[in-house]
Amino acid sequence: MKLNLIEDNGVRFEMDIEDNKLMLDVAKVAESLRKDVQPKVWMNKRSVKEFLDLTCKQMGCRPDKLIHEVRKVDGSIELWLEAFVAMEYLRWANERLANWFAEKLNELISDGTISCD
Repeated sequence: MKLNLIEDNGVRFEMDIEDNKLMLDVAKVAESLRKDVQPKVWMNKRSVKEFLDLTCKQMGCRPDKLIHEVRKVDGSIELWLEAFVAMEYLRWANERLANWFAEKLNELISDGTISCD
């Protein structure tokens, strides 16, 4: 598992790149966001359930392949979302962060690396 920690104006992004799959720990991102835009609030929206159902139908997968919740021994929770699902969350939570994350994904795809600026 390869982890990259990137900071942008105090927002922490933790990404896991494994087996050609890119996941984002949105719990890390949410630490710096308002309570009304936390991942659990977003995930409880009917439109998100419909989005996940449609995505899974198109990809032939189960939702647990797109979303992973990890409860750690210390009581903290990691909420990992597949990159394109994370992008939908970020777009809803904070457009500026969504744009920044999209730029980083493009860097990774085109260059194979991510800059920290």
